[in-house]
Amino acid sequence: MKKTVKHHLQNIIFPCVVFSGITGILTGILVFAFRVVSEKVIEWSHHLYALADANPAFIPLVVGVAILAALLVSLTLLYSPHSRGGGIPTAVALMRGLITFSWLRNLIFVFTSALLSYLCGIPLGNDEGPAVQMGTAIGSGTCRLFAKKHRAWERYLMTGGATAGFAAATGAPVTAILFGLEEGHRRFSPLLIMSSASSVLCGMGVLEVLCHFAGIRSALFHFTVASSLPLSDLWIAIPVGLLCGGFAYLLGLFTHHLRHILHKTLKNVHPFFKVAPVFAVVAIIGCLYYEAIGTGHHLIETLLAHRLAWYSALALLALRSVLVILSNDVGATGGLFTPILSFGALIGSVTAEAMIALGVLQEVHFMLIVVIGMTSFFAAAVRTPLTAIVFSIELLSGFGNILPILLAVVVSYVMVEVCGAASINEIAMERDIHRENHGKVRHSYDISVDVMPGSFAVGKEPRDILWPATCTVLSMNIDPTNERNYGGGPIREHNILRLNFSTYDPERTERELCAILGDQVLYDDDVIRHDIFIDKVEY
Repeated sequence: MKKTVKHHLQNIIFPCVVFSGITGILTGILVFAFRVVSEKVIEWSHHLYALADANPAFIPLVVGVAILAALLVSLTLLYSPHSRGGGIPTAVALMRGLITFSWLRNLIFVFTSALLSYLCGIPLGNDEGPAVQMGTAIGSGTCRLFAKKHRAWERYLMTGGATAGFAAATGAPVTAILFGLEEGHRRFSPLLIMSSASSVLCGMGVLEVLCHFAGIRSALFHFTVASSLPLSDLWIAIPVGLLCGGFAYLLGLFTHHLRHILHKTLKNVHPFFKVAPVFAVVAIIGCLYYEAIGTGHHLIETLLAHRLAWYSALALLALRSVLVILSNDVGATGGLFTPILSFGALIGSVTAEAMIALGVLQEVHFMLIVVIGMTSFFAAAVRTPLTAIVFSIELLSGFGNILPILLAVVVSYVMVEVCGAASINEIAMERDIHRENHGKVRHSYDISVDVMPGSFAVGKEPRDILWPATCTVLSMNIDPTNERNYGGGPIREHNILRLNFSTYDPERTERELCAILGDQVLYDDDVIRHDIFIDKVEY
């Protein structure tokens, strides 16, 4: 009995409740500090561009500041390559065990590099992406500093930190938990739910207290959709979903091809000469038309409060799409979440304007169509329909209009599934994975391992364990004599597991498996092994 209690404390309560809670608290504090500083930097950026708009003589100064910021960003990319681009794709790759990083270096450079991007008005999100990536780094740091002997906890704590960062950045705790499950790991597990919920609860609690004393709001958006779409007009959600699904497919296609072209043409170019032209172009556009740059948060709030001419919305959609993809690919730090929402808001705005002009939609429903556009495009572009629906209910005032929102999400999601479109985050992840593994030999193994007494795996079902990336449990026998095969239930001491996996770093994978199953020799003479040399990278 005492042994069982100790095991549950050590391998369930401590990682999924206690240390996840600590990770959430630290993430909440850091995200609050980042939000305060980033909002001030964005305010300075707005004043800088307003000055250039009022007096064109200051345009060279703005462009010069942007080029200087590009120089600093390019230097950060040399020291911390994983601080580049959208924070969520990198965080997801880390949570899945596909890449590795230095948690402290990543934390510092994501914080500083993101602020440089915001100062220049780079059209990437200002909170959610960096917050998720910094939360992931805090989760890794918590494990490495306070639980060095329990490395099997690390990815659970990283998941908790990522979800706490998402919740603190958006003010949507339930959406954050779903994000960790649906987007982070593509599966549901009791241990992941526990670690995510503990981190989100503690992180949001700390953030709410700090925001209360600082007198700032904690939620990403504050509005209420007053209208409710009649059942007879439910069909209106279908064209919105079709347009969002179609544009999500085109955006994914454009992103993939642009990334492939840039990689081939700029493969050996110094990061500065990739970053500087994009920063300079953004600065020039911002001096002429500020709405085309920036995080997109102000654009969404504008669309929710005021109607925008359809041609202006289309122009913004096209221009911002190109700028967002370019900025993300060259290495500017920021999030893709808010830009994706702004794309959906623009599509919803154009659709609503067309329907109002045709007389099939009342003006009172304009804001609702914008919300439906945001939700359905989010679901289609990121391939997370459940997260998108819950986000619309939790933060976009969508509870009273759940039927049209659900219909639009289903239509957009089915469309991208039929077209075979890849998730924007998955496309961005491929870059980090290929960059880390380029030129390495991939080793494939088929091994049998013993579950050691007191190890992390004991008492857990195989689905609850975060195995190394690409690791598959082929079979499990109850005892070493192989007389009885696994018939379900938790893993027990001295069960024999047959594993199949491929890895670019056998020693790292061995450490991960030993952290889960207990110390033992994995690569003996009976191991089946195949090696593949990776000498080509394609995006």
